Amino acid sequence: MPVPGRNDPCHCGAPRKYKQCCLPLDEQRESRAAYIHAAKNLQEKNLALIAAAVEIFGLNRPWDKVKEGFTDARIREFFVSVAHLWPIGTDSRLILPPPDTGLRALYLGENEPEMMLQNVFRFSLYADQILVVNPFQNPNILREEFSPIHRPGEWRIQALRIVHQLAQLAPWVAAGLVILIPDPGDFDRALRERTWNLAANRLKGIGPSLDDIDRSAIKARTRRVLLMSPRDYLERKLRETNPGITDDLVLQTLEDIERERAEDPLLPNETLDQMPTQNMVTNMGANLEMGLYICQATGSFPYTNVRFRWREILAAKEDLDPTAQTWSPLTNAFQGLQFKFLDQVNSEFACAIRKEGRLEGFRAYLRRLWSSVGGELDSAKSESMARDFRDELIQAYHEAEAEWGAIDRDLVKWAAPTVGAALVTGVFSPLIAGGLAVAGLGEIIQAEMKRREFRRKVPMSVFIDLDRK
Repeated sequence: MPVPGRNDPCHCGAPRKYKQCCLPLDEQRESRAAYIHAAKNLQEKNLALIAAAVEIFGLNRPWDKVKEGFTDARIREFFVSVAHLWPIGTDSRLILPPPDTGLRALYLGENEPEMMLQNVFRFSLYADQILVVNPFQNPNILREEFSPIHRPGEWRIQALRIVHQLAQLAPWVAAGLVILIPDPGDFDRALRERTWNLAANRLKGIGPSLDDIDRSAIKARTRRVLLMSPRDYLERKLRETNPGITDDLVLQTLEDIERERAEDPLLPNETLDQMPTQNMVTNMGANLEMGLYICQATGSFPYTNVRFRWREILAAKEDLDPTAQTWSPLTNAFQGLQFKFLDQVNSEFACAIRKEGRLEGFRAYLRRLWSSVGGELDSAKSESMARDFRDELIQAYHEAEAEWGAIDRDLVKWAAPTVGAALVTGVFSPLIAGGLAVAGLGEIIQAEMKRREFRRKVPMSVFIDLDRK
């Protein structure tokens, strides 16, 4: 294809001159390919992907400008970068971070941009690192008719959400506080199918309740889709559902909807009639089987704020360890305390608090607890150990309360942008047991242990229940 002149129409088909559209994209392609190829370990790949997103979409600009420049050519270029970073031949066993002495948590909640502050950033004050399964789809494993490389126009909404999520995660990834990890099933089809089949058998006849769905982000996403309806459709529905509505009120409502759509960072500027059919993806990072596999591979514990996922975790508790019951008083002690979490503050501010080392004392307590329950426990010592941790919890909690008080006072000094209260209370509920397991997963893990050091069990998980009364 001949290269257009700077003032010629852009070759991507967008109604802009080449210099105002894809010229920078084309000029940067060679250097972008070079640093993507040079990325070898997980941190390097994550930073390379974020750098590519910044370069391709111009994320150093105001978000409304990013939305204006969100073309199909840029979407394609972004997913080409994803494909190059995560080829099919990747060995996830060599990429995933190995177990260490740190307190590492795997997020198994709704993996959506709306949920990052609620469920990832705020929990970072209670963990050394948080693992988040990549929120984007690997185009290498998608059929061509569903590929964002071959049909980028069908990924406009989803790509905007992904890029916004990466923009939120960028400072956390750079600081090493959040680690984006690939789904091992992307590179091992047999592993994916085995974990899928185990989950299907385990979940026969059960599923999320209506209350579970009502508490999820699905309703908000559905409402967002409605906001993208064409103006004439919205007007017709307003008149059908509100007989006698005045023309002035119709006009005001339509203008309010258009303004809300323009200000929503997760909605493109186009309406649905101006786009091809859209691929919309929602996920929770991994199913429980793959989640526990990742936990054992990385030495992490799962945490969630999704009630249905927590019920799954509770059902996976092993009853094989007679010492597990001795830890119940500690769990009950946690549940009797009201913990504080950041709320309604932006990503950069939350990251700054975490990098300052706030709540390090409480993390140190949790680190010791995690190290103790993850080893081979002497049943004779378990009861006294559980009692000691319960007594120590009260002191650690009071010290954390004092730190939260200081954070609350400093919020005004830091002029942190908030919408409402910056702190929210909730229950921090750890499940400490002999181990979490689902039928059939042990055989898969044993096969992997031949080639990599795995943590032998997942002895702890955490449920976060925030007080929203």
